[in-house]
Amino acid sequence: MARPALPKGEKTRQNIIRTALRLVAKRGFSETSFQMIADALGLSQSAVLYHYKTKYALFEDTIKTIVRHNHETVNALTRMTDNAGQRLVKHCLGNVLWAHRYRADGQVLILLYYFACFERKFTSLFTQMMERGRERLMVHLLAGEREGLFRLPSGPATAAETLQDALFGAMLHAISAPEGSVPRGELEGKWRQVVAAHTGWTDPRPSLVTLPSPREGRVGGGE
Repeated sequence: MARPALPKGEKTRQNIIRTALRLVAKRGFSETSFQMIADALGLSQSAVLYHYKTKYALFEDTIKTIVRHNHETVNALTRMTDNAGQRLVKHCLGNVLWAHRYRADGQVLILLYYFACFERKFTSLFTQMMERGRERLMVHLLAGEREGLFRLPSGPATAAETLQDALFGAMLHAISAPEGSVPRGELEGKWRQVVAAHTGWTDPRPSLVTLPSPREGRVGGGE
């Protein structure tokens, strides 16, 4: 069934976000102006300002769009038959694979990481993103305890924080490392080891996730 058509205003807003993502990834946040976005879309600058009064408001929406796409992509890897350990491995591996596949959009997250060092607004946005990441890990860790699969000596909160830090570092590397330097064929084995080290859980199955195509993609803009 075809999706219902978006209202004109919402369609314009989404086009602004997609264009901003492309320009920010290419030029950086500081060098991307409302006029550039308007010119790329064939709109007046006032039309862009109608939807976004400040660059921060637009950047906040671009980050939310990226994060939402990340969550949807990672969630799609899990199956109803997966136990908590399998879901946790897929969550960690899926995030790194997402960063590897959608490098151009992941670069916007690197910009957020950078600006969070200097601007309080960006710091708040970055903190919210990291807290949400820990919450998503907590869901899997608590489920693993309920299912009797995990041993968490320091508790699920500490395990979630440690895993999130490791995962964020791995995603930054996947986004910024030279093409071909991320050993995609070895990633699942490594994350199985990381999960086993933190939870004591192992899975005898040889593979949980089919690796996606390495070709570039762009959030909201096709491939």
